[in-house]
Amino acid sequence: MKGGAGLRFLSLVGRHASLVLLVGMGVVALLPGVSALLRPALPALVSLVLGLAIARLDMGAVLRDIVDPKKGARLLVLVFLFLPLTALLLVVLARLAGAGQGLVLLVLVFGAAPPISSAASLSLLLGYDARTTLQVSLLATILAPFLGPMCFALASVDADVDLFAMSIRIAAMIAGGFAIGLGLQRVIGKEMIGAHAMAFNGAVALSMLLFLFPLLDGVSANVVAAPLQSVGLLVLALCLNFGGNLLVRRIAWPMSGPATAEALGLMFGNRNVSFYLAVLPFNPMLSVFVAAAQIPIYATPALFRARWARPGK
Repeated sequence: MKGGAGLRFLSLVGRHASLVLLVGMGVVALLPGVSALLRPALPALVSLVLGLAIARLDMGAVLRDIVDPKKGARLLVLVFLFLPLTALLLVVLARLAGAGQGLVLLVLVFGAAPPISSAASLSLLLGYDARTTLQVSLLATILAPFLGPMCFALASVDADVDLFAMSIRIAAMIAGGFAIGLGLQRVIGKEMIGAHAMAFNGAVALSMLLFLFPLLDGVSANVVAAPLQSVGLLVLALCLNFGGNLLVRRIAWPMSGPATAEALGLMFGNRNVSFYLAVLPFNPMLSVFVAAAQIPIYATPALFRARWARPGK
């Protein structure tokens, strides 16, 4: 990553990542042809976004924390709270509210998904506890091939998919992400990546926009066909993301302090639901929901820089 126009461009994007994500989200929505073209590449793009996050990690230090008995136990508790327990709680609440099987599947997908691959990068961007974000999001991602299908089995939701096949496909995307991330470390060097952190922020932002294209494939047609349902799915996505984010950070604030509470809220609200779009059979409601879920994710850097997002303010 030596000097040059490309590096300067990526650094510029990195310095204005919040604005780039917001504007880019609108631009992507205006290019349905590109979305259709990139739809088959969704699993590879999931791996790419994960790989860029992994490239910035000191894997040795993170793994030492994970295998440390005290720290590892704390991290496991957080992962189980965020995935299986949240998934089951949301399913129970949805069923008590009389939700149909389609909505039950959506809240299950949200609860069974690990934090987004770029959670650590967003934590760095927003000044949160990036170390905790790295540890929890990485462990949740590593365990996703096991915990995801477990959530579906425990919730007794028929997603018309073989759970073992789901596990293998999720594992393949995660393995691809590790291969990309460790490969970048090998080729570029961890020191060089660290020295050009702003340029890497720009690369992450652009990869997130590229990743958005296949998520929007066919969504506009579904929105036109069922506009009221689509609005309802957007409201659901906003409530799960922003509502969960703010609720978790307020609960965690007295116990963990502001930086860690903010990181926990960020991870809880911003989930990698695209894993399930890539492994479940086509479902118009799921497609619209996953697309709608990207709106609060891409708006998070801009919105949560504001002082009102801090419970102590």
